[in-house]
Amino acid sequence: MSYIVLARRWRPGSFDELVGQKTVSTILKNAVSGGRIGHAYLFSGPRGVGKTSTARILAKALNCASGPTPEPCGGCDFCRAITEGHSVDVMEIDGASNNSVDDIRDLRERVRYAPSAGRYKVYIIDEVHMLSQSAFNALLKTLEEPPPHVIFILATTAPQKVPVTVLSRCQHLSFKRVPFEEMKARLRRITAEEGIRITEEAVELVARAAEGSLRDALTLVDQLSAFSEEVTESEVRDLLGLTDADLVIRMTDALLKGERREIISLIEALYDSGTDFRAFARELMQFIRTLLVSKITGTVSETELTEVAREYVKKALSGATEEELTLLLSEAIKTEAEVRNAFSPRIALEMGLIRASLLSNLRPVSEIIEEISGRRDELLKERSRGSGASTAGPRGAGTWEEVLAAIEEKDPVLASRLKYAEASVEAERLVLSFNGGHSIHAESVERALERLRPFLTDMGEGIREIKVVKQEERKQASNGRLQISPEERKVMETLGGRIIDKRRTDV
Repeated sequence: MSYIVLARRWRPGSFDELVGQKTVSTILKNAVSGGRIGHAYLFSGPRGVGKTSTARILAKALNCASGPTPEPCGGCDFCRAITEGHSVDVMEIDGASNNSVDDIRDLRERVRYAPSAGRYKVYIIDEVHMLSQSAFNALLKTLEEPPPHVIFILATTAPQKVPVTVLSRCQHLSFKRVPFEEMKARLRRITAEEGIRITEEAVELVARAAEGSLRDALTLVDQLSAFSEEVTESEVRDLLGLTDADLVIRMTDALLKGERREIISLIEALYDSGTDFRAFARELMQFIRTLLVSKITGTVSETELTEVAREYVKKALSGATEEELTLLLSEAIKTEAEVRNAFSPRIALEMGLIRASLLSNLRPVSEIIEEISGRRDELLKERSRGSGASTAGPRGAGTWEEVLAAIEEKDPVLASRLKYAEASVEAERLVLSFNGGHSIHAESVERALERLRPFLTDMGEGIREIKVVKQEERKQASNGRLQISPEERKVMETLGGRIIDKRRTDV
């Protein structure tokens, strides 16, 4: 007998054998037990998670010699015929190659006839989203009111491409990716019963590479078992073109620290070892995502990481912010897409990672705002000490702010203009200076001086007069350079910036 691949040999034969689809199996078992079988079902979900297998199990449950039963025997003529794929009452149709309106018209003619041996005729249309629009239209009437002995099961990996007119006529059951732990447990059981020697690290790598598809995982195990008598982690990496976990960690560390020489050196090592750059970019993206999720949740995954990777994640999280990791992941996603589609994957990887490493020079906005606020308070204090006039008045530095607050309660329009003024006291006079672009408010305040006089007593007992001063914005020097005040120079020295131009921002 010819060899049967693991994915076929271990195809589930009952609802209880389905892996990772407990909700779907429970719904279908209860429907069969209660005699509430729908006339049309739509099974949707990722590849290799059991959609077609579930359709066959449902067909066996309905036509089993001891049925209808939620637990088909698997040994009667009906069950064996369905398992072996030659039952005349269960027809599997490939939607990709039988997608014309003529194919559907032929199907409509056949559904009229009664089952040859079983209780139901079951039509399984795989990849149903591949049908043409006219084929869907031809199917609608039959799908809505089929003969009582006919059941349709439509399977697809792209439910969004199925017309809503078809969706509304079906019971829609959504299949999920097989969870990581359930995938590993299933692989351990199958390899043990098949006599395949495989290490725990290799099982984890296979389960992770399958991305929730049990069929893909078993296909990988088939390839690996032909490659070696004992499957190890290094052999899985060689077959899949995966990178050593240490290189992924070192590259992530170099990105976070902005060490661009190290990035180039590591890419050179990847090239020398023959690593698939596309696979590496994908692994790096996944690892940075793990860092970000761990930072947000405050917990480190104990299942999908090696011990070395877990220790690095715990160490790295203390020195990286959520903002940094979010930006880094965004760049990693862009780089992965560029590498995947690039004519020269190496150059695309180098440029993408160098670009991502530049993020290490950025500073969090909250830190910059905090520093600017601190410098602003310092500059105001220095300006107050260096001015010939007192900006405080008899009652201290907070006096003018208190007066403004009182004015805002009674005259918010006037207060909205006064907040741009620099207040100082000269002898018995309150001087309100409007500098630069803020001088536009001076005339409005002058016209409203009478409304301001009732608040003078709050500035001090000796103040009897108010003077409004308007100063034009400092002009450029004759050599074309901008004049820079001592305060502005201190800000530039502290923050490492430079002034390109000065312009009004209040209009």
